[in-house]
Amino acid sequence: MLKTRARVAAAIGLLATLVAQSGSGVRAQTATATVATAKALVDAALSRASTDRRVVLIEFGASWCVWCKSFDAFVHAPETRAIVAGNYVVVNLTVQERGDKKALENPGGADLMAGWGGAQSGLPFYVFLNGAGKKIADSNAMPDGTNVGFPGNATELQIFMRLINATAPRLTAPDRAKVASYLNGVVKP
Repeated sequence: MLKTRARVAAAIGLLATLVAQSGSGVRAQTATATVATAKALVDAALSRASTDRRVVLIEFGASWCVWCKSFDAFVHAPETRAIVAGNYVVVNLTVQERGDKKALENPGGADLMAGWGGAQSGLPFYVFLNGAGKKIADSNAMPDGTNVGFPGNATELQIFMRLINATAPRLTAPDRAKVASYLNGVVKP
């Protein structure tokens, strides 16, 4: 029992180190390694976010989801990655996989998604948490309360930017313009 606790503590320490070294967040999707639990990844991100006074941005996605890949491209684009990393600790949790890809799912991810209001939302669904773990916003931000996901048109882009503006603690006017410029380049009119 003591060895098991030590191994769990070591694994959590490793996850916290990965989050700290990654700058903006972690992705725990590997075909050859054990997939980290959703709770462990979120806990590590919360620890980092509270230290750095950033917001945790949890993105629920799947390998088959085209919009999830667009979201991931936004987070890592040369034009936006420093802005995202300066404001958020990003955690990508894999859910809703199919067939032989089920092994990619983060255990407990679907439960967290449901708990934060995303059970019926589609992907990507994302939630913003403060450093204490309190939800401050989620992507169910469309006027009818549905998921905006990654913006695919001008209306969704405005809603997405409202979420970014409301949750990014250090977003400057030039940063806001860079994010909007990137998104305008990928969103179809």
